[in-house]
Amino acid sequence: MGDCRLSEPPSQTELKSARWDITRASQKARVLMLHGNAESGASFENKTRFFRNLLNACPSFPSGVELFYPTAPHRIQPASSTTGAGKRITPEEGDFDAWTWGFGDYMAEVMQGYEPTIRYMLEVIRTAGPFIGIVGFSAGATTAHTLVSLAERRASPELMQNLQIDSSLLPPPFHFAICCSGFMLSHPQYKSLYYPQIQTPVLHFVGDLDPVIPEDHTLKFAGRCKNRLIKYHPGAHFVPRGKIFQEAMLDFIEEWLRIDVTEVADGDETYKARQEFK
Repeated sequence: MGDCRLSEPPSQTELKSARWDITRASQKARVLMLHGNAESGASFENKTRFFRNLLNACPSFPSGVELFYPTAPHRIQPASSTTGAGKRITPEEGDFDAWTWGFGDYMAEVMQGYEPTIRYMLEVIRTAGPFIGIVGFSAGATTAHTLVSLAERRASPELMQNLQIDSSLLPPPFHFAICCSGFMLSHPQYKSLYYPQIQTPVLHFVGDLDPVIPEDHTLKFAGRCKNRLIKYHPGAHFVPRGKIFQEAMLDFIEEWLRIDVTEVADGDETYKARQEFK
């Protein structure tokens, strides 16, 4: 379909812009990469190696880019199977490299294990960051949005209590996010992650033939991002890597580093939404 839609530009009363200062980026920029369900950091790295070369060619990162691939904290237990002779076998747990950010029906339930996942990821950001951007695929995109929203201090006090995290543990906001085949967590407990919209610029990819995440679920997810770009790719449930999609990623990042958000006015509160990457 090749369709793309960009949200209306933010008004000057909502955002103040500042040019990304590449002269201050004396070390490698770090980007957080979050895999999908039943994958691992290592398997996602194998699928997205192109992204390192892409960003290392970006003029905004004169010192290069370092991609960080954490693995979700919950292992998916392997199912036993039956051989032709009728003997039941179970794969060794260590041979089954499948992990998840949480368990449950994202359309209706509170996700089991999601609270320790978020605490784990905040510790990853604290110890391995700072991260200028975040990229997520499928459930990893949903987790990326959660982290972006938390970094913008969007979560309600009730959700912060449920997550058992203190605001002092929250990182500074990201400069950009890329989400492929993402979806919202629809249980009311997570509402404050999506309402009001996040301000961090997000590029969303939708697969025309995605059999896993319905298009309307990803579009609803994208609608909770004020500064969004939505692009379709003629494929299924994967991160697109064709030349035109790589160019779209690079152009999106470059544009928003030039128009970097420094302040966000949200109701009566003005919130410092960006800190210089050092």
